[in-house]
Amino acid sequence: MDILKYIQQQYSHFNLTEEELSVLGEYITVQHFKRNELFLEEHTTCEKMGLLVTGTAYSYIINDQGEEVIQDFLYPNGQEILFNYESYFQQENSILNIKFQEDAMVSYFNLEEVKKLYKEYPRFLQFEFLLTQQEFINAVHKNQMLQLKSAEEKIKLLQNQKPKVFELFPYVNIASYLGIHRNTFRRVFSKQ
Repeated sequence: MDILKYIQQQYSHFNLTEEELSVLGEYITVQHFKRNELFLEEHTTCEKMGLLVTGTAYSYIINDQGEEVIQDFLYPNGQEILFNYESYFQQENSILNIKFQEDAMVSYFNLEEVKKLYKEYPRFLQFEFLLTQQEFINAVHKNQMLQLKSAEEKIKLLQNQKPKVFELFPYVNIASYLGIHRNTFRRVFSKQ
């Protein structure tokens, strides 16, 4: 797969020039990951931003009982950016893990390396802002979700905001993301 053509298609609204794509291509690494491998591991600082080309992944934290608590779902053509906004911008160790649910292909770049190009290619800064918008939108959506009272309301909101999640991820993960017990999720979801 020609990753630069893929990026050009995915972000056609940004109108990257051939020169910009060529320069960006020098900094992009394409890597294949296996199921259960990590793109980002807790206790490390997020230094790279990835584009999930194939496969699915999810982000999670580990709670006090040692259980994974799902924070977000990641998949091509909608939720494809692999990144921990908080860790990167505060330059702190991440509490977040990003794990692949299935074999995946990711293109990524080291943000510090690309930042060196901002003076010569100022649109790369705009491109970075465009990519981090997803993080902001996800935070708003998650906040809306947390403010809802019932499991039914949470499920309906997620179905409206991210309908593909119900096709791509196990219900136990969706229940974790919504902050409801998996049995409650199954009972409420089966009534819809």
